[in-house]
Amino acid sequence: MKQKRVFSLPINPKLTPEYIEESFIPFLKKHDHLIYDLYFTSRMPPFMQDAMGEIFSTTNDAQQVVKNSLFIMQQTGIPLSATFNNIWIRPDQKNLDTFIQNFRFLYDNGVRIATIPHTSWVSTGQIQREYPDLYIKNTILREVSKANEIVSLSQVGFDYINLDRDVMRDRELLDRLKTAKEYCVEKGKPVKLSLLVNEHCWGGCPIMPEHYQYNSTREGSQPQYFNSEISRISCSTWDAYDSSHVLKEANLPPWKEDWVEFLDVIDVFKMHGREDAMRLKESMDLIERWEKGNDILYPEYKKYMKDIKLKESPINNWRTKIKTCKFDCWDCNYCETVVEFALKKEKREMNPLVDRVIKSIAAATEGKSKFNPEGYDVLGLSSNKIRHFLNNLCSSRGTVYVDAGCYMGSTLFAALMGNEAVKAYAIDDYQSGIVYPKQRNMHDRFHVENPVDEMVKNAEKWMNIDCSVGFSVRPVIEVQFNKEERPNVIFYDADNEDSMLVNLEHLHEQADNSYILVVDDANFNGVVEKTKKFLEDKEVVFERLIRTEISEDENDWWNGIMVAVIQK
Repeated sequence: MKQKRVFSLPINPKLTPEYIEESFIPFLKKHDHLIYDLYFTSRMPPFMQDAMGEIFSTTNDAQQVVKNSLFIMQQTGIPLSATFNNIWIRPDQKNLDTFIQNFRFLYDNGVRIATIPHTSWVSTGQIQREYPDLYIKNTILREVSKANEIVSLSQVGFDYINLDRDVMRDRELLDRLKTAKEYCVEKGKPVKLSLLVNEHCWGGCPIMPEHYQYNSTREGSQPQYFNSEISRISCSTWDAYDSSHVLKEANLPPWKEDWVEFLDVIDVFKMHGREDAMRLKESMDLIERWEKGNDILYPEYKKYMKDIKLKESPINNWRTKIKTCKFDCWDCNYCETVVEFALKKEKREMNPLVDRVIKSIAAATEGKSKFNPEGYDVLGLSSNKIRHFLNNLCSSRGTVYVDAGCYMGSTLFAALMGNEAVKAYAIDDYQSGIVYPKQRNMHDRFHVENPVDEMVKNAEKWMNIDCSVGFSVRPVIEVQFNKEERPNVIFYDADNEDSMLVNLEHLHEQADNSYILVVDDANFNGVVEKTKKFLEDKEVVFERLIRTEISEDENDWWNGIMVAVIQK
């Protein structure tokens, strides 16, 4: 017997045509009986930007997202849901007229579901009169959490209500919302209720409204929130100080049985991943586990499930507590108890390497380190922001640094500049020959006759005599480090395809008991996924993903990085 359609899955705007045809569409066809709709980022006046922060560089880019989405609908038959969630767009008649006019293209091409951010617009009935078959959703940014709000929204014309995330830990409130939903049916105004279930945001996050406001109102080339300086005060750093943060996230609990229980109130599970390809893959994997009937939908939670068969084990008590805890973490602290029990003798003190990473990112964002870019002429597929970051990581005396995929030394010599007593391993087999940026307009600048010769010249000019470097012209897998000088900072910029996992495991085996791993090119397909796979069975005490708006951005983090602090 086929299961009901309970998942609203996003279409990521950065999906390549190849991935869409070879992976995404086959997945959708396989699981179409589970998928309620596909929601996608739509850009048209007056909504040229939304809370996810994506700004398309050209009108063609925005149009291509729509074309991709329409193609997916044609191939799969799954309904499309156009998302307009910028609540900071002025809700006046002029903007409403503009929206109605521009939505015609989507409607004529079969789009029958849309997220409308303004209740006043829906209340006028103008959208419904122009598009009588349109099914209207509210936006989660309105933070609907009261029974009366559900009734009111149904009466003015909403068909589908995205609830505030935090209601997931308030069973009494959920029961009340169910009653309100039943009341709407009685009054001839039925509504569906939806809940975003895997966003990984902190429950009750005090910064979230401002995070969304920042993204919805940023201009031009301004960075997205998590790539901005101000984000350093938000959850990107909280995670490092609170080892129990995973248990405090506004995600449904990992047990499928508990998800099924929510279906007593909730009609649709909204899945995350509209702006993050890694999160989209996570959502797809979760649907796969649901289909297979797996008891646990989040494998990463298994490490907390010590003595799960004992009725009074911490994780079982946690499972019960979170049904009614309302994210009142300030007077509970039970999530910490679960983590402490799972990790037993783990010290609650923050790993000093985590502190180093956080401070290094913050300083690099401001262009601060001992690295001086003035006159630095070492060619390399990187940016000064990354060079500042690596330099900061190596600023502690006694650091043992690995530059895997050193090429002509661009990041290596920058990391060592001005630092003292750093031991470095530089690794590259140079099998790829000359490596060019993907942007063709950069090719002339990056052309050299022989990368090895250039590396030698750069070493003669830029080598820091207060540090020592061992060069290995061989594959990563063949390099053996001195057991007395195990690496504690590893920058991985080598093969990110076939041998990546093997290389990372080899480096891990020889690394220090606690070390920092920086993986370059996080923007590229598969890099983050492979890194996540490598980290699955590791004790990761800190993790941070930084991606860039555009690829090969010399003024930002180039192609993005993924940073982890690993404890053996």
